[in-house]
Amino acid sequence: MSRSRLLPVLALLPIVGCASGTAVRAGDVAPEPDPPSSARGVVELMRDAYDGRWYETLEFRQRNTAYSADGTERDAGTWLERQRVPGLLRIDFVAPQANGSGILFRADTQYVFDAGRLAQELPLLHPLLLLAADAYALPVDSTVRLIARLGIDTAVVRRGAWQGRPVHVVGAAADDSTSSQFWIDAERLLLVRLRHAQTAPNGRVVATDYHLTYQDVAGMPVPHEIVFHRGGRPYFRETYVDVRPNVAVADDLFLPAHWAQGIPER
Repeated sequence: MSRSRLLPVLALLPIVGCASGTAVRAGDVAPEPDPPSSARGVVELMRDAYDGRWYETLEFRQRNTAYSADGTERDAGTWLERQRVPGLLRIDFVAPQANGSGILFRADTQYVFDAGRLAQELPLLHPLLLLAADAYALPVDSTVRLIARLGIDTAVVRRGAWQGRPVHVVGAAADDSTSSQFWIDAERLLLVRLRHAQTAPNGRVVATDYHLTYQDVAGMPVPHEIVFHRGGRPYFRETYVDVRPNVAVADDLFLPAHWAQGIPER
């Protein structure tokens, strides 16, 4: 879940005046816009960048890879995922077998199904869904409120760099590597990194660092890989294949009571 929004840096033709009344000469460097000073400013940039050009639904297969402590990789199965933006994601476990098990995310609730039956329901705000998809469809103020619910300080924003590219970092100062925070590519306006800490049922705080790369599908940015890190090393990788944006997705697929009706064969 790439498209750049670049501002021209050189005035190619002489301009004798502008709206402010200040003359700009050929060869002058246009001033860079002020960087956003809050999470709201970053989310506004994200929304503006893809206004009217974001997918409403998405269907794809997710190939999973697990890492052992020594870095060895193993196949962790395949999931069929169907998504409607904002707030809805259905995951069916289809390989090594499809037996009706999976997970449904609906707004801020997670439903876990085992062999076609509801096994668990618990409140959960999915951070990746919010920042890599829903933020492009929700009202800006709603997104900012949800970011705050994730425990991210919406008032702390700085410029940084990630893999050689400029980013907006929300939630942590430059010397803070432990607070929950997210990193948005400053040109593509896409989530490229997220560090999120959650409290487990046993009271232990678990922090996950997500690293995202993207692919272009039908002119829209869709995640290609998401690598999960804990304790400084990767432990899980998602790879999106067979991606189809804006396909017809029935409403019933996202209703817990109708889970069994949407179970795929494979």
